Amino acid sequence: MELWERSSIRFMLNAKLDELHGEGFEDFFHGVMCARDPNFLDVRTAGRLGDQGADGLLLSSKKLYACYAPQTAVSTSIAAKFRDDLTKAIKKRKDEFNTFVFVHNDRRGIHPEVASLIATARNDHPELSFENFGRRHFYTEFCRMERWQVEDFLGPFPAEPVAVGVVLDDLIPLLDHLAVHRRPLQALPAVPRPPLTKMDYNGFSWDVRHRMTLALPYVNHVEEYYRGRYDPNERDEVAEGFRAHYEMIAETCDDSDDILWHLERHILGNASQRSPMELNALVVLMYFFGECEIFKVPPVGWVPETEMGVAT
Repeated sequence: MELWERSSIRFMLNAKLDELHGEGFEDFFHGVMCARDPNFLDVRTAGRLGDQGADGLLLSSKKLYACYAPQTAVSTSIAAKFRDDLTKAIKKRKDEFNTFVFVHNDRRGIHPEVASLIATARNDHPELSFENFGRRHFYTEFCRMERWQVEDFLGPFPAEPVAVGVVLDDLIPLLDHLAVHRRPLQALPAVPRPPLTKMDYNGFSWDVRHRMTLALPYVNHVEEYYRGRYDPNERDEVAEGFRAHYEMIAETCDDSDDILWHLERHILGNASQRSPMELNALVVLMYFFGECEIFKVPPVGWVPETEMGVAT
């Protein structure tokens, strides 16, 4: 799938999800998951039995899905829905799942109260894992579909390539944070050996390595940002999204320079951006590069035959 097509999916999907609520959203979720995995069971309600706390089950990974997409989101009703579905699922389907997934269509991400509920539920039920499935996850699923499948759900693609210059919605606060807190350094510190070794192992060109080393000193601002977020799972979910997108690109591209460029476009869109925004996007990617979420990790003890080095 071309970059402009992936950028188009983002906007087509947001437009679709903006108009879906209640049963319409649940039906859409069922359709997407059934298209992506034959092991998914789209659970329907059955009279007084209801759905027993599950709007879907993924048999292969023992995941239970609970959907919530009201026309008007009210924090108290969201919390009540979460507690009710979790209680029912544990009571009625205890042996059928080990991961509880809360599915929503909130454009801004998971509600802070639900984030707190998930954190509390993790402590109360250490035998279970908890996940959030929002627009970022929908986007990842659609990018792995065939073009005809995407059009079945979202309508036809534009007739010709389009230029998109809008960043990922869920990264806008992080990029704003970097725009405020990242300040030019008088002298760049030495680059730690682990990132350099990983650059060597992945075979980045000298020019791209130079850009990467310019971004590395600022990754602490990304870590600082995630430490201050309400949602304790947000960092892991963003990492999962980048990892999935990296793996999808790497399936058809083996040049690390090109893969990094595609990941930058994944954040910024396919239109050109001014330089500060470009560097802030690269800072985000270098944070996840250092956290070993994207690109290949060298085996323990691996050393390059010839070290390329970086500009100083």
